[in-house]
Amino acid sequence: MTGSVPFPLRLGRRSAIAGLGAACTLAAARRARASDLDTLSDALEQVNPPTIPPSFSFQTATGARQTLADYRGRGLVLNIWATWCGPCVAEMPALDALAARVAPFDILVLPVSIDQQGLAAVKPFYGTHGIAHLPILLDPDGDVARAFKVQGIPTSFLVDRFGRVVGTVEGPVQWDSAGAIATIRGLIGPGLSVQTQSG
Repeated sequence: MTGSVPFPLRLGRRSAIAGLGAACTLAAARRARASDLDTLSDALEQVNPPTIPPSFSFQTATGARQTLADYRGRGLVLNIWATWCGPCVAEMPALDALAARVAPFDILVLPVSIDQQGLAAVKPFYGTHGIAHLPILLDPDGDVARAFKVQGIPTSFLVDRFGRVVGTVEGPVQWDSAGAIATIRGLIGPGLSVQTQSG
């Protein structure tokens, strides 16, 4: 995807993340505006059959360690991003709006930042950009990106209620469109409350 930033997987932990800083400049110049975001239908690659994600952990704003298993039973949009990545920044307002719109369906948006400065970079970014519906999740060593063998950022994964990856997205997307929300709900499946009401 033209909006993603190459991820130098062969580099070490810290140098891999640092290398993205230079690589992001050109991509950010091309795709740093919300009006340039792809539609989800154009960017989505469905995973069929669904796959179990690799093992990894990330930190909350309080420093607690979490894994995807902590969210089992809920639909997830896992997004790997950084504050210095222009395309990532461009799609954050749409991800924030998505989080509010899918919350009633028991779907969570989990944006995991690979900023080396961790909370010191992400917390003020949320304040400056008015991000109100997303949790602060941190991975300053880039472990999540390496576990998934990510080739660029932003990269996102749709995870169903059984903890399986059902879709991948490379590059920035207009996540909060009606079409995107319908696609996400269709892939992730109805929540337990919806099943109960229909049963």
